[in-house]
Amino acid sequence: MRKWLAPRLYHIQQNQPEPEPPVNIEPFILASPAKGDAYNFSVTLFRTATSGGVRARAVFNDEVPEVEAVLQRACQEVRSTTRQFEITAAGAAEQATNDRLQAISGSMTGVYRWAVRAEVDVPEEIRQLNRDAYRKQHDIRADAAAALLRIESTDEVRQKWQDFLTAVVGSAQVEHAIKLAVSPDHLPQIIAELVEQRQQGAQQLLGTVDTIMQRYEREDMLSFVVSNETVLRRTLELLGLPVPPVEDDTLLVGRA
Repeated sequence: MRKWLAPRLYHIQQNQPEPEPPVNIEPFILASPAKGDAYNFSVTLFRTATSGGVRARAVFNDEVPEVEAVLQRACQEVRSTTRQFEITAAGAAEQATNDRLQAISGSMTGVYRWAVRAEVDVPEEIRQLNRDAYRKQHDIRADAAAALLRIESTDEVRQKWQDFLTAVVGSAQVEHAIKLAVSPDHLPQIIAELVEQRQQGAQQLLGTVDTIMQRYEREDMLSFVVSNETVLRRTLELLGLPVPPVEDDTLLVGRA
């Protein structure tokens, strides 16, 4: 680079005009139709104009060139976009509207470069409908969750009772065990009842054996076996004692 060119470039760089700061235009609110044209969205447009010119004093809205043309173009795009959405879908309508405004921002460049942003809202009537619908949905979900919890709890209790009953079926002492579970203070009384039942069972066994022996003295062995086998087995069953399997006495009976 020639020596005389460097100072000139430096001088040009140092004397570049400072860019003018962005100008924020007052927000504009319009009613934009929703799908079906039954309701209107409330749309607020925020516009910013940026220029690369020399820094200038702040300007009012009517001093910014092409502001009206940009507003009209933005309103057209907003209306055509929001018509695609139901009135209850304000969020989706806002996203689509801003995507569209950003897509056309390059075509709105003139003296100024324009950026337009939209906020989409719903009428108070629709907002109240949304509240009511949300409340109903919340109640339905809460009722469903409560019903599921009730079913799970009931099934758990049922399973516990089923396990309990399965464990106690066939136990001669289940009645006393339940009494102790409900009223532990009755332990002495329950022990006395168990002892008394044991004594009564022993006396009944002795009486049964005595009766059998008396009959044995009067009858021969074969008659004893045949006539008293059922009585013996029944006695053992009542006492909760193991009952031996029936043996094959066919030959013995045949000899009689």
